Amino acid sequence: MADFDKGRVFSGARARLLVNGIKVGYARNCSGGESLQLEPVEAMDNVETEEFVPTRYRCRFSMGYVRIVGKTAKTDGYVPSLGGNSDEHLSNILTNGDLVVTIEDNQTGLVIMTLEQARVQDHNWSIDATGIVGQDLEFVAIRMRDESEV
Repeated sequence: MADFDKGRVFSGARARLLVNGIKVGYARNCSGGESLQLEPVEAMDNVETEEFVPTRYRCRFSMGYVRIVGKTAKTDGYVPSLGGNSDEHLSNILTNGDLVVTIEDNQTGLVIMTLEQARVQDHNWSIDATGIVGQDLEFVAIRMRDESEV
């Protein structure tokens, strides 16, 4: 087994989640990933694929946090507000703008992951009789950088 420096394991207790540089209060969980779409080049006279060609790159991210009365995903600017009518609703959606989502190590200040040009695609919440109300947001983003790229 390799000899590693102790105390460098990244854990949820060390993770600080920020959206547009502002800490997300009572963050519960988050997950994300990158996807590279590769299309096969297939030719006659060969049963095997010739090569795989990259055709698309996508990023996704989700976060869950505790719902605070009077503070919503809309008041925080994560999700566009409805507006007074359908024209305002459409305008709010189109002008809501991009978000930057960051996870950093609260012990070292090192940025672990950054999602650039992120937007919320799904906003969900749940209530149960004996639990704490939570909100879940699912994002899409143009790119995701880890600490080796920031």
